[in-house]
Amino acid sequence: MRDEDLTFVELVQRDLQTVRWLDAAELRARARRRGRHQAVGAAVVVLVLLSASAAAAAGLPGWPGRPTVAGPAASPTSRAEIPRDALLQPEDLPEQVATPFTETGLGEPIVIDPEWTRCLKERKVSPTWEMSRYSRSESFWRGPRENRDMQLSQDVYRIGPELVATLSAGIDRRVRSCLDWEDAQTGPLGYGSTPGELVTRFTRHRWEVVARGFAGDEAMLIRHTTGETRREDAAGEVLAGAPEPQTVAVVRVGDLVTVFELGDWASEPDFRRLATVAARRMCVAANPPC
Repeated sequence: MRDEDLTFVELVQRDLQTVRWLDAAELRARARRRGRHQAVGAAVVVLVLLSASAAAAAGLPGWPGRPTVAGPAASPTSRAEIPRDALLQPEDLPEQVATPFTETGLGEPIVIDPEWTRCLKERKVSPTWEMSRYSRSESFWRGPRENRDMQLSQDVYRIGPELVATLSAGIDRRVRSCLDWEDAQTGPLGYGSTPGELVTRFTRHRWEVVARGFAGDEAMLIRHTTGETRREDAAGEVLAGAPEPQTVAVVRVGDLVTVFELGDWASEPDFRRLATVAARRMCVAANPPC
């Protein structure tokens, strides 16, 4: 059949069959990094303003004032950057993986779960996430590019001394705020539906800490469970079953914090094992060192 003989809807449905949809883990990893990049953009604006203030304080032409010191100086004996060796390595994973995708950052939020951010904003819990001083991230994949599986997504953050004692308490506070949250999203009914037909899906979310203290100075396994509860304007439609719970590990060693998630291959013992390995690797760069 020629393309001109197909209706618009049939063309769209045919094209959709060739699309590779990102899996949930890859979407969450990209969302975390997008949130960090937005924070970096805000930090650049702040840096410009601080630079202008510093110029004014230094008594440059056109700027009245006198020299001042802006911000605390870093200790000459403490490490600031996060080396590649402080992250999990390919040999730590049970399957062979491709060369990781890595990024570094400065002054970024410690994002645990992007969906959690929406709940916290709705519940008016502020600040949403603590800010780190430095960060480094990586993602490991297995299989060909057109059909690859995420094996590991990891972020490592260096935090200030004021957060070392309060990080886990901040997570517990957020867990209490989102023990039971219902989210409403309106969109197309689904594949094969009439164009323009919309439905509102109500999904219940729950975050909970299911394990503590199994690695490093502090460690948590955080489980995010979701399930669709009802739909509006879709009479008689069977509700979708609840997906598998999503697990995120948070481990702190000194002033380093890692947040990582694993692919569908992983069970809770895999998270615990890799959390222990991650703590050992972070020891090489933590302040104080292990």
